[in-house]
Amino acid sequence: MFYFPIRKSTKIQFVFLYLRIIYAMSETRLLCSWFCPFAQRAWIGLQEKEIPYKYEEIDPYNKTEEFLKFNPRGLVPVVIHNGKAIYESTVCLEYMDEAWPDKPKLMPKDPYDRAVVRIWADFVTKKIIPFFYSLLMKDDAEVQKEGRKSFLENVEAYTKAMSPTGPYFMGEQFGLIDIMLYPWIQRMPILKFYRDFEIPTDTDWYPRFQMWYKACRERKSIVPTVADDQRLIDEYKRYAHNTTQSQVAQAIRAGKALP
Repeated sequence: MFYFPIRKSTKIQFVFLYLRIIYAMSETRLLCSWFCPFAQRAWIGLQEKEIPYKYEEIDPYNKTEEFLKFNPRGLVPVVIHNGKAIYESTVCLEYMDEAWPDKPKLMPKDPYDRAVVRIWADFVTKKIIPFFYSLLMKDDAEVQKEGRKSFLENVEAYTKAMSPTGPYFMGEQFGLIDIMLYPWIQRMPILKFYRDFEIPTDTDWYPRFQMWYKACRERKSIVPTVADDQRLIDEYKRYAHNTTQSQVAQAIRAGKALP
């Protein structure tokens, strides 16, 4: 049997390398795109839960092989925790609540309230967000007319389902259902700029809607995730001109469910 003596300095290097690997595996990382509302959901979730994380900007229009190893679908956000990748924004939010249960909760404790949150989260996904993109991408007059009507009816339904006292959807507790919609309402200046469309202020439900939006906009966990309106307007030009090849845009053109 052969014995190769290892110098003390080399042993120390091995220890430091091992510790670096362990740290890298345990570090929480957010693979995000500053302009993406889906990615903003996970970003808000990490901020709200007060989870230490490393932010890594991803260009979804120029996907690297390394990024695709984490999410073969090529979509942001991706949360990497303990060396494992979690993707799909809603899944990321629910994962955070389960992985860090001692942090501020994103989901209510009561089973019925949790069901309510899931019902309205599904409503946001199917009944509000697609119309946002349709209004932005399609300039046909009839499509715009129908799209505006549907978008407003569905935002009204979401608002009227809120706790009457507020300020958040479920009352005093900010959580997943607020995060589900907020990024798109924050982007309403984009629709105003390109389509001269905004949520009217002369409806009976607008005061409650405005209470919700103001509370979200000013929340400490959301403020760091908010991009400048003009910067977003410039970025979304490719949607307004219907030239983007994002998976969301392709789904809207094909009349399919969002990816």
